[in-house]
Amino acid sequence: MEYFTVGPVACYPEVLKEMGHQMFSHASERYRGLHKETTEKLKQILETKQHVFLVPSSGTGLMEASVRNCVENKMLVCVNGTFGERYAAVGESNGKQVERLEVPYGEPVTPDLLEKKLSSSPDVEAVAIVHNETSTGVLNPLPELASIVKKHDKLLFVDAVSSMGGGRDQG
Repeated sequence: MEYFTVGPVACYPEVLKEMGHQMFSHASERYRGLHKETTEKLKQILETKQHVFLVPSSGTGLMEASVRNCVENKMLVCVNGTFGERYAAVGESNGKQVERLEVPYGEPVTPDLLEKKLSSSPDVEAVAIVHNETSTGVLNPLPELASIVKKHDKLLFVDAVSSMGGGRDQG
């Protein structure tokens, strides 16, 4: 089992220095250049040629956007910590049927458990997985879980707020 550090994390000094500068307008030429540079770098990190969107929202806001826009009736949420619980609560608060795949806090969601759950729940439209559950520090085996979701032809929502670009070859 692999663990990432539970937050908060320290910032590099150069990041702290940048945060001390005056902000500039989102409609300025300076911002347009920064936006383009940022999305191009994100494409490299994400290993995609597809569009990358910058969303001025919290992770919870993106959870809600995924549920509201992509789930008509029912979703499955893998829960092994606080952020999995949050994804389930967001689904419920948006009027969706939420099925949970719960494992004890501190343990990862296993491919076998997900396979069994999806096999018994064919009406699930989407699966939500927290890659790095920061409330416990557990890194779920995303590549293996994603392949099971794909095999069942379901949408996959991944909360990778604390793991994306983390330098690990974990998906």
